[in-house]
Amino acid sequence: MKRDNALGRLSWDHHHGLVMARRIAQELPSADSDELAALYSDLLAFWAAGLLPHFRGEQECLLARLIRHVAPEDSAVGRTQTDHLYLEALVATMRDADDIAIRRDALERFGATLQAHIRWEEDVLFELAQQVCGPGDLAAIGHDLEEQLPPLAPAPTAHSQP
Repeated sequence: MKRDNALGRLSWDHHHGLVMARRIAQELPSADSDELAALYSDLLAFWAAGLLPHFRGEQECLLARLIRHVAPEDSAVGRTQTDHLYLEALVATMRDADDIAIRRDALERFGATLQAHIRWEEDVLFELAQQVCGPGDLAAIGHDLEEQLPPLAPAPTAHSQP
C-alpha cells in the first residue's frame, strides 16, 4: 500500500533512524574505546533531537487516533509502546554503564532493535493506520505531527576521523 502523505514525516524520521542503526552495525564491531565513545555520543544527540520527539509524536498523534478504531490493548499498539520503552531502557543502560562491554552490548542491541522496530512500524503499524483511520483522522495526524515535531535534522552520518 502506498504511504499516506500524513505519515510521510514519520517515514522520513524512520529513514534517519535506519541510517543510525546501519551506522551502529557497521562501526561498532571494530570500534575502539574512543570510537565507541564517539558513536555513543552521536547516538545520544540523535536520541534527544530525533527519536524522543518522534516517539512522542507517534504516541500522541498516531496511536491516540488509532485506538479510536482498534482496542487500546491491540497487539500493534502494545508492540509500539513496548518497543519504544525497550529502546529507552537501552539508552538508560548505556548512560548508567561504567563497563565498556555493557555499553557496547546495549548499543548493539539498540541498533538491531531500532532497525527491526522501524521496519515493523512501516510494514504493519502504518498499514493498519491507513486501513482503519479515515481521511479526517489521517489529515489530523499529519497536521499534528507537523505542529509537534521539530524541524528535520540531517541523518546521522559516520563519525569523521581527523
